[in-house]
Amino acid sequence: MTLRLSKRRVAAGVGAFGLLLGLYAFAIEPYWIDVTRHEVGAGSREMVVLHLTDLHFSTPGVRERKVLEVMAEARPDLIVITGDSIVRSYDQAAFTEFMGKLQAPLGVFACPGNWEDWVGPSVYECYRRAGVQLLDDKTTSLKGAPVDLVGFSSYGSTVPDGSGRFRIALCHYPVILPPASKKGVNVVFAGHTHGGQVRLPFIGALHTPFASGPYEAGWYQEGSTRMYVSRGVGTSILSVRFLCRPEVAVHRLRYDEKR
Repeated sequence: MTLRLSKRRVAAGVGAFGLLLGLYAFAIEPYWIDVTRHEVGAGSREMVVLHLTDLHFSTPGVRERKVLEVMAEARPDLIVITGDSIVRSYDQAAFTEFMGKLQAPLGVFACPGNWEDWVGPSVYECYRRAGVQLLDDKTTSLKGAPVDLVGFSSYGSTVPDGSGRFRIALCHYPVILPPASKKGVNVVFAGHTHGGQVRLPFIGALHTPFASGPYEAGWYQEGSTRMYVSRGVGTSILSVRFLCRPEVAVHRLRYDEKR
């Protein structure tokens, strides 16, 4: 009798613990944004870069409010968005309004991700109306800083030769690092992986999507090129995160006019 009661208590305890873990993973961590801060490079010039990725915007909510709070506090010189900004059914007017609130002296720039490819051109029209400049296999020179910014549309995009100036690359897919390194890109900002969304101690991410390569989250380096893979703001497929909080990254980037 005592043994039977003990087994029931253990089972009840395990069940309650599982329920709490599920509540945390589905209702708490996906909205508990981690603001990470980074010091990058060395040089006489400096800029603050706010890196957003994988917003997976549907309708405005707590995550979008947090992004705007971080922007107001960080006062970035440049905002970069590395793809997957929306879901298939998204409020276009609200998305345009939110994007229009993103402001930085050197501009707001985005590259596409796989969700932009799936959803279609409506996203790009929202960007245009909001004043976000889309870099779809394009390079631009920042007005007000001796920096070139290049954005890629795919993991198979060709990395162009540089101009000799400091160069920042935006790509949704982390596997761009090796070709970017061969062409002398200084810093790459990427997303796509969500850090795995669910991570386990000693194991890491349980799954990362195609074109992630060995890059899950954080800093990587190949040659003289450094890449930061953000865990992203939103979630994909399942609205769940475990030991992998959503992220907004603030980078204090130091560089010289000539790389």
